[in-house]
This record gives sequence, C-alpha cells and structure tokens, in this order.
Amino acid sequence: MELTSGSSIGAYKILAPLGSGGMGEVYRATDTRLSRDVALKVLPPEMAYDADRLARFQREANILAQLDHPNIVTIYSVENCEGVHFLTMQLVQGAPLDRLISGPGLSLDQVIRLAEMTADALDAAHQKGIIHRDLKPANIMVTDSGSVKVLDFGLAKNVRDFDDATIIGSGHTQIGAVMGTPAYMSPEQATGRPLDHRTDIFSLGVILHEVSTGKHPFSGSSSAELISSILRDTPASVTDLRSDFPPDLARIVRRCLEKEPRHRLQTARDVSNELRELSQSLTATSSRTAATDSGEARAAEGFWVAVLPFKYKGSDAHLASFAEGLSDEVITGLSRFSYLRVITRASTATCACNDARDVGKELGARYVMEGSLRVSGSRLRLTVQLADTLSGAHLWAETYDRAFTPDSIFDIQDDLVPRIVSTVADQYGVLTRSMSEIVSTKDESSLSPFEAVLRGFRYFARLTPQEHGSVRDVLERMTRKAPNHADCFGMLAMMYIVEYSDSYNALPDPLGRALAAAQRATDLAPSHALGHYALAWVYFFRKQTPYFEASVQRALALNPMDASVLGMLGVLVQHAVDWDRGCDMVDQAYQLNPNLPGIMRFAYFSRAYRKRQYAEALEAAIRINMPGFFYYHAALAGALGQLGQLDAAHKAAQDTLALRPDFPETAPHEYTKWYEPADVDHFMAGLRKAGLPIPTTSIPTAAAATSR
Repeated sequence: MELTSGSSIGAYKILAPLGSGGMGEVYRATDTRLSRDVALKVLPPEMAYDADRLARFQREANILAQLDHPNIVTIYSVENCEGVHFLTMQLVQGAPLDRLISGPGLSLDQVIRLAEMTADALDAAHQKGIIHRDLKPANIMVTDSGSVKVLDFGLAKNVRDFDDATIIGSGHTQIGAVMGTPAYMSPEQATGRPLDHRTDIFSLGVILHEVSTGKHPFSGSSSAELISSILRDTPASVTDLRSDFPPDLARIVRRCLEKEPRHRLQTARDVSNELRELSQSLTATSSRTAATDSGEARAAEGFWVAVLPFKYKGSDAHLASFAEGLSDEVITGLSRFSYLRVITRASTATCACNDARDVGKELGARYVMEGSLRVSGSRLRLTVQLADTLSGAHLWAETYDRAFTPDSIFDIQDDLVPRIVSTVADQYGVLTRSMSEIVSTKDESSLSPFEAVLRGFRYFARLTPQEHGSVRDVLERMTRKAPNHADCFGMLAMMYIVEYSDSYNALPDPLGRALAAAQRATDLAPSHALGHYALAWVYFFRKQTPYFEASVQRALALNPMDASVLGMLGVLVQHAVDWDRGCDMVDQAYQLNPNLPGIMRFAYFSRAYRKRQYAEALEAAIRINMPGFFYYHAALAGALGQLGQLDAAHKAAQDTLALRPDFPETAPHEYTKWYEPADVDHFMAGLRKAGLPIPTTSIPTAAAATSR
C-alpha cells in the first residue's frame, strides 16, 4: 500500500512524511476518530515478511507500551490494516537534537537541562528492565517548549527477555552481529559482549560530549576505525575544548565514558542527580551566604552525608586522579542505599573548609567522610574516617594497606570502595546505626517517612518482640500517611516477615501482608533494593524457589555493596538452594563488612550441625553472640546437648525458656519454617538432650508448614 499525502490507512489520513529509518517510515497523520494528529510509523510491506524486522517492530511497540514518562514518546496504538503493520505515537513538535548541535556546541544551560531530561527518561526505562541500545541525538527530540522526548526503541531490549542482533553503517542500524549506531556505541556493544543498562550511560556520555563541544569524542573514517577509536582512545576533556564550562561537567562526561562499565556512573539516576546538583550549584551565588542557605535547608531535613574529595599531597597526577576517583566511587556507592541522603560531588568540591564541623555547617551535612592517600614504593595506604559534625565525634576510622603498582589502580579501587561503603552504610553500618539511634529518641508521632524507615533498622539491632511491635506500629501509621513512600512499605514488609519467621506479635496471614507490602514497594520504586530483599524473604518462606532466586539476584544487582543483604540472603540461599553457596555468600559479606553481627553465623552453625560436626557447630554458635535472641541460646543448647556437655546445655536451654517460655511446644513448628523434616528431627534431638521437653510428635512437611 503506497502512502502519500492525502491517502488513508484505516482511520488515519496521511498528511506528510516525517522521516524514515531502518525500522520503517514515519508520517504525520490525523486520527479521524479522535480528530488529533499523530506520528504513524509503518513497517514497509516487504519488511513485514522478514521475521527479524517484524519482531523488532513488534518489540518496539511492546516496549513503548510499558513506558509512561514525560520524556519518552507516548504510544497510542498498534494496528494492522490490510497486511500493513503500523503503530501510532504522540506527535512531537520540535526538532531532533542532532539538528541543534552546531559550532562550539550548545550553551551550558541547554546542555545540563537536555541531558538531565534524557537521563530521567533512561532511568524510567532502566527501572522497567529496558535498555535503549541506540541512543543518539537523532533519537532525541527537543520540543518547541524545550522539553526532551526520547524516540525509536526499535533496538531496545528487555534485559529480562533477551535476544540480540547487529550493526552497520555510521549512522543507521541494520541486522547482523551487534545492534546500534557505531558512533554512539559503548565498547561492550561494539565488541558484541553482553549488555546491561550501563551501555546507555556510555552513549549518553558521547552525546553529552558532543552537545558540549560540537565535536564527537571519537573519530574514524570508517565504522571499523570509529569502533577502534571507541575501544582505544581517551577523548579530550570537555573543559579543554570549552574553557568556560565547569570542571564538574567534564568529570560527569568522563565518568560516563569510562571503557569499563564498572567504572562509569552506575545508573542514569546517578547521572541525573549529578547534573541536577551541578545546575543548582551554578545557579546559586558564589557567596558563603548562598552556600549557608543551602546548608541550612539540608540541615533542617537532617542526616545528609558528605564525602569530601580524598586527599593526596604528592606530585603524581595519576595518584591524585586515583584519590579523586575513590571518593567519587564512594559517593556513587552510598547513593545506592535508598535510605541515605548523599550530597553530590558538585557540592562537596566547592567546600573550602578544613574542619568537619565547618563542613557540616556550610553543606548542611550531619555526617562527613574524609580520606587521605599515601604511597611509599610498592605500598599504598588509604585512611578513611567518618565524623558526626553535630557532636564532633569520630564515628569510624579505618586504614587500608595494599600492595601497589600503577597497573593495579582499578583493582585496588574495586577492592576498597565496597568495603568502605558497606561498612558505613549497610543495615548494620556505622551511619545506619547512628541515624536509627538518634531517631529512636524522637516522638514516634512526629517522625517523617524517611525517619520511620531508619526507625525500622533499630529493630534489627535489637531483635526483641517489644522493639518489633513498636516499629511495626510506626510503619503502619506511616504507610497510611505517606502511601507513596516505597521504603516504608519495604521495611513494613520486613516487620510482617518477622511475625512469621520469629512469631513476634503475630497477627493473621503475615506472609500475605508481607507480600502485598513488598510488591507495593517494588511497584513504587523498582530500583530500590529493599523491596526486592523483602520479596526474597517472602518467597523463601512460601517455598517458591524460582521466585526467591529471582528476587535474590535482583536485590544483589541493585546494590552489590550491601553486605548485610548479601549475608542474610546467604542464610536463606543456604536453606533453599545450596548449603555451601549460602555460606560462601556469608563469607563474602563478612569480608565486605567485618563488623556485621553474628546472626549470619547461623549459616555456619546449621551446616556444621547437619554434618554432625558438633564441635564446629558449637564454635559457630558461640560466635553468634546474641544474648537477647532465643534462637542463639537454642543453637548453643542443641550443639552442647549433642556433645554431651549437659550442664552447659541445660543452662542454654533455661536461657532459651527465659526468652520464649513456649519454646518446647512451638520448636518443631518454628524449625520447620527453615529446615527439611529430617533436619528438624535432628535439631529436636539435640534440644531434648539439653533437657528441653520437646514433644515427639511427627514433624510437619514443608508444604504443611507453608500453609500455616
């Protein structure tokens, strides 16, 4: 069917052609039913017989239907008229970004504003598991009002439903081995490696460089040379080409253009936040008054964290850059924790204060992290400390010594950053503990949603029924008051899970309530790890292993620097999937944060006890060291009973009863939540030897336990 101006297809009257590409032709058309103009994208008839092209066309429609964001073009319908496949979309009045780039590039205000909106669009797609794979200026429309609309998801993929294809040509896509437009492809895309959302961040970095300078960061007279440049060359800094642009913009571009995905800014949300903070700092006056005003606003909110650029006093420029990169990576790592408020690099870089209290006053930061780097021969020493600026107290300090060679810089960074971040920020970290203790002194009726989440972490430091009941009440009130606060629902889901796992303050259907709260959390904020962590617990106790494993993978992917989540999920993996794999995860968690509590050592205890290695089980139980938790004393009692150390076993049994008087009657049921029936019998035998009057009734099956 030939489409010309004035012709019709279905209910649509063609007004004029708008453009064409590898995936079809686009027309301006009028929907005669609704009297509105639309963009109509048609798959040419000859391509409809090509299974690959038809699949890509249908995939674009499916992907666009999942995305609802003001910076992503809106799809209206997918239709087939007389064998012609087409989709209708929002008609965007404006021009593609590639037509706006000229001369030395765009103004600084335009660069930041357009890049921020593009990053927001990518973040919305990435949260749905979708990566674009063909981001370039031609696929970014700038509307007449100055807004951004990201177009052409014909090469996008859903990372949960992957099939890949390929490239050719300097500006167009084509079926083959690697999909994309060479000039904007990431190194991993150009070499056909597996892709994740960070490939779009590299493409965004290329665009940022181009709109800032008017020049492409990589060059070549052919696709092969261009790809070689992407893989090999380090682009000129934005500030080398635009001396009027701020160094922080150059840093953001450089971080996006790192060859290795792990060294880039890790999420589109990170890029957007950096750009937003840069914009705010540029619009503020340079006077201390403006800085103080901004600091006062943060101070009023409370609990902001600032990471000052790590210091290196030597003359080696590479080591100075390494120190800066370490602090940047720490900021990025801390930003993965949705319950932390982290001041971006753009603000901390402008602070000239030396004393932590002065830094806190100027930036409005309750907590300030500082670091210093020294190198002597083949040894590197990094000293990091965290201070509470309100009290002046040093909360934490650590010194890391590493063997050093110039080629090992990135390896050292990848080793140190997760250790620093997890030690201060995870569920049991220094920051979390300090904030939750401060919040616990406040009137519970006056807490903000942010503070209610912090209040939840105090339960995990206590593990008492009284603390659980108080936290659950706070979070239930808060989710009614703030029904769109994702982490409140995630933390509430964890409190409901405790009703089931430890039988604290149990009400009907705790797992059903936990599932609903966790799903609400992930719906509100798919990129927050807390909701997925709670889902993993729910699916573990419901014995839904495939869903459990998927939630484990998602939670760890969203925040691989959270040792507390890694360790606790290791305990669950041990029971549900593989004993040794679970213990390996716990090992990794303690390596990241040696200060984690002993609760994760239940993994070591359970594995040794199952193998009838009772001396090893006793050693693990002793190291759990949680005197307020009944399972700790029960573990001691069981191991001591099996070893025949009856006096000590009897004391441990009495300590268990002091915390849970009904333990003898409930123990078989409680252990069935965690263990297979044969293992439950084995544990009950040890408890009986310790003198606990455990009934000898048959142990319920896992399915029966789940139904409870």
